[in-house]
Amino acid sequence: MTPVTLYAAALKDISAEPLAPAAFLAGTKGYTKDSARAFLRAQPGFLGRGLGLEEAKQLKAAALAAGFETVLAAETDVPAPPPALTVSRLELGGTGFSFEAGGAIHTAEFGAVAFLTAAAFDAPVPPLSLDAIKKDAIFEKIMTLAGDPPFAPVTETGSRETYFRADLLTADGILRLSLAPENLDFSPLGPGRSHSSLVNFRQLLKRLSAACPKAVVNAFLPALLENRPLAQLKLANAQACEVELSRLLLVSPRK
Repeated sequence: MTPVTLYAAALKDISAEPLAPAAFLAGTKGYTKDSARAFLRAQPGFLGRGLGLEEAKQLKAAALAAGFETVLAAETDVPAPPPALTVSRLELGGTGFSFEAGGAIHTAEFGAVAFLTAAAFDAPVPPLSLDAIKKDAIFEKIMTLAGDPPFAPVTETGSRETYFRADLLTADGILRLSLAPENLDFSPLGPGRSHSSLVNFRQLLKRLSAACPKAVVNAFLPALLENRPLAQLKLANAQACEVELSRLLLVSPRK
């Protein structure tokens, strides 16, 4: 039996904000205001995934009538972002930059950068490593006597933190760099370096953006660089950042 082809409907506007179509989706069958926003944070830039052809065509027509031009693509044709190299240090030079990843130093030209994106999402704060004091029976006994459950695990309902990331992709699709403020050495920023990793992250991305003016950017990057409110631009999780890259790769003109 021939397998059924399923389709994705993606916004054609590269710089579309994730929640821009929320009201439109909330007015379609099966969506409430909250479920529409949840879908768009998890699938940024997509109006539908895993759709039959007729359903996808109807969604495309309805979206166009609402002012959202979309691209239909078979799910198998939605590109997956290339594997990322986690960057620990990046330094800009005359016509390019050097970066350290995996313990090795590499170089790249600014002109090779085709995509420069940024994103943020909220996630539980990872637990501290308590392996050393777990072995201390006296410490655990004191906690128990004080009425505190020792070494309680962090849950999804516990403390949460906003995590920022940026991705840089070359036009040939071979190189993808992932940058996160908590992993970066900002010493190349020189005297202008701040005590805040987020301020340093913004400064680094501002310099990169200026050096790569032809790179495709998402809606979050200029908002971050201009220090605008970011709450409405946050994504659901780290996987949603990958989804957003897939959408940008899908709808961006091929060189």
